[in-house]
Amino acid sequence: MASDATKIVLILIALMHAKSLPGMYTLRSLSYFFKNYNLKEPSIGLLEASRFHNRVWFDDLDLNIHLNNSSYNKMMDFARIDVCTRLFPGWQVTHKFDMCLAQTVLFFKAEVPRFSKYTVTSRIFTWDDKWIWMQHRFSIKRKFRPVRKTLETIQAAELSGQEYLDNNINNNTKNRNSNSNSDIDSQGGSIRDENVVEKEEEEVDEDDIDPIEAKAPKSSHSGNHHQASSSSSTTLANSNDATAEIPDKLCCIAYSRMVAKHKGKTIVPAKLFERMGHKETYPDEWEQYRQLGMSLIEGMMKFGDLTGDIPSTSSRRLVNPTRVRM
Repeated sequence: MASDATKIVLILIALMHAKSLPGMYTLRSLSYFFKNYNLKEPSIGLLEASRFHNRVWFDDLDLNIHLNNSSYNKMMDFARIDVCTRLFPGWQVTHKFDMCLAQTVLFFKAEVPRFSKYTVTSRIFTWDDKWIWMQHRFSIKRKFRPVRKTLETIQAAELSGQEYLDNNINNNTKNRNSNSNSDIDSQGGSIRDENVVEKEEEEVDEDDIDPIEAKAPKSSHSGNHHQASSSSSTTLANSNDATAEIPDKLCCIAYSRMVAKHKGKTIVPAKLFERMGHKETYPDEWEQYRQLGMSLIEGMMKFGDLTGDIPSTSSRRLVNPTRVRM
């Protein structure tokens, strides 16, 4: 008979690895079907993104104590099921077709640290006469240091006896210096380096900014917009501190190549979208999106370049030689 201490240890180990216990993967996969079982129409548009949040737990860690490689693929499985059940309601039960995975490609940019919360943003990326490409973006909240504004620049200039002019500054340097010294003495000390505006922010990579989300019109419902947006707005405690709006940090960008099949026969993606009730908001919307996506996919597969991340209407280099990953 096992002692009470042994039982407690075994229970703790089981709780720490609850997500990897036998049957948990199947239950979580089925949960997306049950959640969207009553959908009669797509809950998101064809070109819209679906996202869910997860946290790195003990069973997700590798030897480097961050999210392991197998967890990326597992989360992509859940993301594909979630997107398909929302885009194609009843796709397995009512319409009797399957979404078969053919290939996945992952580009790692940064680690997902232990016990951190991360977001998986997935969307239909592009398609051709057979294949459907889906994109998955793994991102975390960016760590940053406050923007220090102990003393405004104009206020510092006024304390120095300098006049702030829009066009030019008086060239009488001697008079200004004398006025500066007298004003500084009246204030009880000189201006220190810490009084100057100091901006300390983590560098933002261009890939961290989702062009589609950045170009999306802002919703009138602020609450929904903050939930849907991939960027975060943080108001600092000090009234002199600025409000810093920074995008989430992109840790991994991945692509899945899938095909829709009905009784062993391939379903053309464009016909599938129309059959499932998706409509274009303006003429040739899908074709423009598809062509941009395919050009980026072809460049990515040929050169291994991560700059081909999101189809966007903005002009953008397809291949950046300085960032090619072979």
